[in-house]
Amino acid sequence: MSPVVRANWLLTGLILLLASWAWLDQHETAFVRTVTALNPAKIIHVQLWKEKEPVAELVRENGQWHWRPGGKAVEEREWVNKLLHFAELPSLHRFPADEARLVEFGLKPPRYRLQLDDQHLEFGSLDPASGLRYLRVGDTIHLITDSYTHELSRIPDA
Repeated sequence: MSPVVRANWLLTGLILLLASWAWLDQHETAFVRTVTALNPAKIIHVQLWKEKEPVAELVRENGQWHWRPGGKAVEEREWVNKLLHFAELPSLHRFPADEARLVEFGLKPPRYRLQLDDQHLEFGSLDPASGLRYLRVGDTIHLITDSYTHELSRIPDA
């Protein structure tokens, strides 16, 4: 086999390898893992705690969100939608929760805790290197963007 033919085969193989890598990279990002498996449209119960104090409880009845106790309809649907959005946030990085290191991540105790149906989300501090927030869900700690966490401190009038 001549050196030109051999070089052509090597270049063809390299092109196929690069094309495969690009295709896999593109399709891998389509399957981003979220922090929960919950569908926000199906969540019917939301509770929010700041430190250890309950600050909000909401229930969806007939497609409408209501405050508990009292049953008054929630006027700020946008705020509720942002709380529900936490269920589908992408997990940019995740690792097993180690009880001995929860203080280090601002998760013992968590500043905020959000319950979406039976799923508990505990919000910790920001990672100093990346600016991402630590979020504990079950026995996993996720790193998430910090774009909605300010909504946890803004409680509309009940």
